[in-house]
Amino acid sequence: MPANSLYTGDNLNVLRQRVLAESVDLVYLDPPFNSRSNYYASPRSAGTGNRAGRVRVFGDVWRWDKRIEKEFARLLAGNNRIAQAMAACRTLLNEGAMLAYLTMMAPRLGELHRVLKPTGSLYLHCDPSASHYLRVLLDAVFGPSQFRNEIIWRRTGCHGPRRSFGPIHDTLLFYSKTADYFFCLARRPYMRGHVTRRYCQESSGRYKFTSGGNVLTGARGTNGDSGKPWRGFDPAARNRHWAVPGFLAEQMPAAFDQLGVLDKLDALYEAGFIEIRPGAAWPVPVRHLKIDDGQPLPDIWSYQPYTEGTVHESSKGIDADVAWLGPTDPERHGYPTQKPLGLLERIIRSSCPEGGMVLDPFCGSGTALIAAQQLQRRWVGIDAAKAAIALTKRRLFDVCGLKARRDYGWQATR
Repeated sequence: MPANSLYTGDNLNVLRQRVLAESVDLVYLDPPFNSRSNYYASPRSAGTGNRAGRVRVFGDVWRWDKRIEKEFARLLAGNNRIAQAMAACRTLLNEGAMLAYLTMMAPRLGELHRVLKPTGSLYLHCDPSASHYLRVLLDAVFGPSQFRNEIIWRRTGCHGPRRSFGPIHDTLLFYSKTADYFFCLARRPYMRGHVTRRYCQESSGRYKFTSGGNVLTGARGTNGDSGKPWRGFDPAARNRHWAVPGFLAEQMPAAFDQLGVLDKLDALYEAGFIEIRPGAAWPVPVRHLKIDDGQPLPDIWSYQPYTEGTVHESSKGIDADVAWLGPTDPERHGYPTQKPLGLLERIIRSSCPEGGMVLDPFCGSGTALIAAQQLQRRWVGIDAAKAAIALTKRRLFDVCGLKARRDYGWQATR
C-alpha cells in the first residue's frame, strides 16, 4: 500500500485487498450515523460544474434485507467476541434498521483493528443515535481495556427543540490497539483570570508562579540523605523527606540527574530555582509560565462563543481551534457532514507520530487527509461516493498543491 493513496469503492474491500496488517498509526472514521436521512452536496462540491440542483452523495438509511441477513449470519459464524456482541444486539434490537447498520459496521471495525500498528489508535466519530451500540462493538473488537476516552465535541450552535434539550454534540470514541500506544499530551492555554490570580509579572515580562506551596518534600521521613536537614530546614522533624519535582529537574543540565538529593537542592538554589524567604516554613520553588504551559486537554472539546480575550495571551476564544463550521464559514465546501480542519489536526497531533500513517475509510470531503498532509503525516483515504473523491482531489490541490498521479495515488475499485 503506497503512502498518500486515495481509493473510491467499498472500504471493506479496499481494506481487505490493499491495506497491510499493522501498517497504520491512526484511524479516524466518520461513518454514517444511522440518521435515517439522505445527504446531498452542492453541484460544485459534487464535481458537476454549475448545474442547478443538489446531488445525492450518500444515504444513511438502513434496512434489514436478505443481503444484510447473510452478512449477519457470517458474523455469528465467527464464534468470537464480535459474534457474541451482535447476538446480544439482536436480542435487544430485533432485526431492523439499527441491527442492519451495526451489521455493516462490525466487519469494518474488525478490519480497522487488523491494519492498526500495536502502537496505533482509532477515533470513531458518531452521535447519540448509535454511539452506545458502537461502543459495544468496539469493546468486542479491541477489548474493553483498550478504551481510552469518550470525547464530547460541540458540533453546532444552539438548537431549541420543544420537548427535549438541544442536541449540539457529537461523540468521539477513542480506542488503542494495545496498552503501548502513541500519545502526545496536548494542553489548553490557561485562562487569563487563572494567570492573574496565580502568577505575578516580573519586570522582565515573565510570569512567576506565586502559589506553589510546599512541593519540595514528600510524605514520610527517610533515613537517607533525603531526610537530612538542608539550609536550616529539617524535613524529618515533620515526618517528611526532600523530593525534587520534575518541573525543576527538567530545567537543569543533564549532569543534574547524577547528583545526590542535597546537592540537587544546592544546584537549584544557585541557579535561582529555589528561594528561601525570611520566616517561611519551607523553601519555595521558583516556577515561570512557559509558552506551552496549560491544562491537559479534557474530554470535552467545546468552542465557547464570545470568550475571545479570556484566554491568556490569545485573542481567540476557548477551544477556538475546534470550533464548528458556521453556514458561511470560508472552510465550508457544501459537502454534508464536513468537519473542521482544526478538529482533525488536534486528533492527529495527539495520536499519530510525525511521518506516521493516517487512514480515513469514510473520507468524505477529505478533511482528515488534508490535515495529515499539512502536519507531515502520510495518509490513505477511501470513500464509495464519486462526489466525495472529486471534492477531496480538488481540495488536495487547492489547499496542499497536490496533483493526482504525481503527488499521490488514486484508484477506483469495486
